Amino acid sequence: MSRKSYPNVNAANQYARDVVRGKIVACQFVIQACQRHLDDLMAEKSKSFRYRFDKDLAERAAKFIQLLPHTKGEWAFKRMPITLEPWQLFVICCAFGWVNKGSRLRRFREVYTEIPRKNGKSAISAGVALYCFACDNEFGAEVYSGATTEKQAWEVFRPARLMCKRTPMLTEAFGIEVNASNMNRPEDGARFEPLIGNPGDGSSPHCAVVDEYHE
Repeated sequence: MSRKSYPNVNAANQYARDVVRGKIVACQFVIQACQRHLDDLMAEKSKSFRYRFDKDLAERAAKFIQLLPHTKGEWAFKRMPITLEPWQLFVICCAFGWVNKGSRLRRFREVYTEIPRKNGKSAISAGVALYCFACDNEFGAEVYSGATTEKQAWEVFRPARLMCKRTPMLTEAFGIEVNASNMNRPEDGARFEPLIGNPGDGSSPHCAVVDEYHE
């Protein structure tokens, strides 16, 4: 019986080690995040530590995103799938891998990233949103691409919509209906749509991706 492999988790952990050792230049906040991750991997063996790192959950999310196609530029023209860089894998694996030992609920409910232009921010955000929408085991998931303007709100929803339109196997497997301004799953009522401003009291988002949050 072959052992499970976790190439994406291994790459994320190696990134954290390289940052802490100074092999990769990073700001103090990133260094601290990497150090915390490594420290907690050691601490999770203790009964008193509340959290554990679920490699299966982390690997699953990273693999899903890398099945999605690029939607802009030469790589989109060649119909190439997304390939996550080590720093992107670190963000994804930390967000989806750390869970409460008892409830198995996620440890981290909010993830804040500052990413320069042309570094795949919209594509990766779209991948995260689609994962939460389609295969995060949340019945009737509400997923929103939010911003203060309509243009910004579409920066994540547009590539997510294109990813679905260009991946028939995805829409068929999860029963996704792709419409002009939203996506939904009739089987459980899940929906994914762009949102401008405050969602109001009626919304109960499973995932909200907010572009240009710092503004």
